[in-house]
Amino acid sequence: MTRQPNKNISTEKIIEEFAIRRASITKLAIFAGIISGAAMLLLYVGVASNVVTAILLAAVFIAAAFINIKLWRCPACNGHLGKLYLGLKGPKFCPACGIKLST
Repeated sequence: MTRQPNKNISTEKIIEEFAIRRASITKLAIFAGIISGAAMLLLYVGVASNVVTAILLAAVFIAAAFINIKLWRCPACNGHLGKLYLGLKGPKFCPACGIKLST
């Protein structure tokens, strides 16, 4: 099923909003990696127990999944962008509505 993009938003605004969302996801992924690494380091040196580390890693995973579901969406149609972030090349078009997301 193809979604219809919001016609009230200009292509430039969509590209700008998508760039902001992608930068936010990248920053959050880096932060989640740092937290996960710190949790594993605390476990390794014996400061944290297995249970505390597991709870912290589960919380990071749940937060990352929630952020992905809420933030990784097309600015025009609000369709989820799926696995388009993988790799260094970003998505150029939304798979749901086909609108241009990046230059």
